[in-house]
Amino acid sequence: MNIREFVLSLDLPNDGTMRVDCPSCNSKNTLSISNDDGVILYHCYKLRCNAKGAVHQGLTAHEIYNKIHKQNAEYNDEATELWVVPEYVVKPTADHGLVTKFRDQWNLHDAELLYDVKDKRAVFPIRENGRLIDATGRSLDGGVPKWFRYTGNAVVYTACQGGSNGRVVIVEDAISAYTICSTWQNVTGMAILGTSLSVKHMEHIQNYDKIIVALDPDASHKNLQYRREIVSWTGIDTIAMRLQDDLKYQVEEDIKSLQDLCRVGR
Repeated sequence: MNIREFVLSLDLPNDGTMRVDCPSCNSKNTLSISNDDGVILYHCYKLRCNAKGAVHQGLTAHEIYNKIHKQNAEYNDEATELWVVPEYVVKPTADHGLVTKFRDQWNLHDAELLYDVKDKRAVFPIRENGRLIDATGRSLDGGVPKWFRYTGNAVVYTACQGGSNGRVVIVEDAISAYTICSTWQNVTGMAILGTSLSVKHMEHIQNYDKIIVALDPDASHKNLQYRREIVSWTGIDTIAMRLQDDLKYQVEEDIKSLQDLCRVGR
């Protein structure tokens, strides 16, 4: 089966995205695929692999109906958005070199990102039940603060590829949260947007059946503290990890330690 046949065989729905093993170079989880209005784009991020291209498939009548229905629903719900994106926060293009460098540095090619032109920040939108409620922005030029909340309506940023398998890894920031979801499909990366846990945090955390607290080494004292608080509030199986480095650096020892913990049944 050639790469084009392989991509078509996945039957990716309109607006869908996925990361899979590349059949061209056999690298694990490096082939990114998206379906944008019937145009299926694929690209392997492995160096020296040339697997990339587009397959023009078109939309079915059913998909066109669903797209129009979704657009109408989004339009009717516009007034309920808690964060109205300001005009200086835009969808990044190839001209925004700082964002491109940021994506490449942290392997965020599939992450939803906007760009704050005014403050030069990579912006991670935060949604709740499909509704845009907040965003967290990372300075790209050394600006202060390093991380910025746009509304304060959200208490967590989560990222998960595919449906949740009940595992959640609590981390320091949005980059580390995305590292979790891109490394283990169905595992949720959750960044706590603050310095302490609250009732609102517990409302999000209690939706999982196994919790792993994996904060940066310089905040390692909070791992045990968070674990005690989470178990006290929720009674859910919770593990505090000691990391060698921030998870977004993907130190091999840290990744191996998390591997079994993220697997269902362990």
